Amino acid sequence: MAGLSFLSEAWVAEFAAAGLALPERPGVDGVVRFVVTGTPHGKVQLLVTVSDGRLSGVQATKDGEAEATVTWKYPDAVAQFRGELDPDVAFMTGRCKVEDAYARYLFDLRPVFGSPEWSALLADLAGRSEF
Repeated sequence: MAGLSFLSEAWVAEFAAAGLALPERPGVDGVVRFVVTGTPHGKVQLLVTVSDGRLSGVQATKDGEAEATVTWKYPDAVAQFRGELDPDVAFMTGRCKVEDAYARYLFDLRPVFGSPEWSALLADLAGRSEF
């Protein structure tokens, strides 16, 4: 499916399906809210549940509890998603903001969000997305 609008409902569904195929990593669990401001779809909030290293739930919602909230401005989210902006550099330079239990996101969930499989998932979806 070419031409998915980044962060649209159809894109979120593709993202969720791709996240189910990540490799199992027992004990790597958590809930992160990703917030992207200034998008063509308005402010988008994704509640992402990680269970044993896989995305077991992805919901476009402002509801629900998250351990950490990661907020991006749209241009920076696009750059990170395309692989043009390292997420660690983005955090250290203030281009993304991590609130609440930032160590959960930055360290405990790194086996997922810092993995080669995660990078491949993003690259594949970026190749099918319109920004």
